[in-house]
Amino acid sequence: MKTIQFANVEDQYRKYAGELRATDVQKLGEWVKSQPHLPPVTELELILFLHSNYYDLEAAQRTIECYYTFRTSCKNLFGNRNLDKDAILMAMDVLALMCVDIQLWEEGCNNGSILIIDMDGIHLGHLPKLGIFTLKDLLYFIQEGLPIRLKGLHLANVVPFIDRIMTMIRPFMKKELLEMLHLHTKIHTLFPYIPQHLLPSDYGGMAQSRKSLRDNLYNYTISCGDHLARYDQVKRVDENKRLAKPRTMGNFFGLL
Repeated sequence: MKTIQFANVEDQYRKYAGELRATDVQKLGEWVKSQPHLPPVTELELILFLHSNYYDLEAAQRTIECYYTFRTSCKNLFGNRNLDKDAILMAMDVLALMCVDIQLWEEGCNNGSILIIDMDGIHLGHLPKLGIFTLKDLLYFIQEGLPIRLKGLHLANVVPFIDRIMTMIRPFMKKELLEMLHLHTKIHTLFPYIPQHLLPSDYGGMAQSRKSLRDNLYNYTISCGDHLARYDQVKRVDENKRLAKPRTMGNFFGLL
């Protein structure tokens, strides 16, 4: 198994000098320690939460709360990420979040992330199999708990029945996410948003093919499986120690 090489904290301070302040990171860390239900949070993680919220301390606190509580409560996405399990190997949404975890740990902060979802191969018969509750959970986590600056969401090779899919997911998308959503029936309409040379070769770009990129990323994620499993065991909230009302998936969505 591979040992993850975490991003250097000092490099993060140098890269974002003038915006990222050690005093703010310290304040955020002190707040975490004052919340007995939260797990230990590393300095790199504090930096990620602060940076993704444009250095707003209160917003970073809300993201931390959501991030760790949701990872503990949401069994659909974080219930069992043992990569030896066949069911997990088939759950691409779970694997995608694992990839995001590793990218954040190894690369640290960045000024923006763009998510591209290729709908090639999706058929009308797949619609009943789309787990609406899993989609709801995933969209909530992306919008409220993931420590990234999401700059764009692009659906490529849009299918003719995209209106049905949008009807399913629109209620779970905030106005800000809907405004950054772009639908592409042809790949070339991606180019004004993303430089063509950065895209996979089968998109007309200079990167490897989608299959090669996917296989490499999958294999790399598998090699980090031990660390991912340990992270899931340690980075959990203890609802018995929460000072306020315990959080569940029900009251996350206003059901309780």
